[in-house]
Amino acid sequence: MPFHKLADGPITMVIGKVGAAEGKFGPQMVFTSTSGTDVFISELSGAKGLARLNLTPESAIGETLTFEQIRKDGKTFTNINKGGVVGAVSAPATRTTSTASSGLSFEDAVALYGRCVESALDQLAKRCELSEIPVDASAVQAAAATLFIATKGR
Repeated sequence: MPFHKLADGPITMVIGKVGAAEGKFGPQMVFTSTSGTDVFISELSGAKGLARLNLTPESAIGETLTFEQIRKDGKTFTNINKGGVVGAVSAPATRTTSTASSGLSFEDAVALYGRCVESALDQLAKRCELSEIPVDASAVQAAAATLFIATKGR
């Protein structure tokens, strides 16, 4: 089976199976897509990521999940998020200074930002409601802006 290294960039896939394996650095979770691609992540990162999404290995089957590595303060973290475009494998992020340099027209930028606001409302509002944390417009705007900045150069 093919596998995807998260160091090469994020991947979004529909989960067909979640299993376990022993890796060089300890226990691993193996997420297998419905098309047969495997993603290996540490058991601890996988369990935390699924719990944050209110999922278990069993309930993750059939879900569309995005896996990515984030480097912060010299450490590497694995993020798991719901949604995305199935089969998308992104190149490493590039920084752009304007919509013109990223190749986006104004209309495309507005449409992308609209999608970011919808996703922020969907994800943030649900999570805050489950956690009984009040959500306001500034929190939605901040989440949408984060998504927009992260995706507009791709």
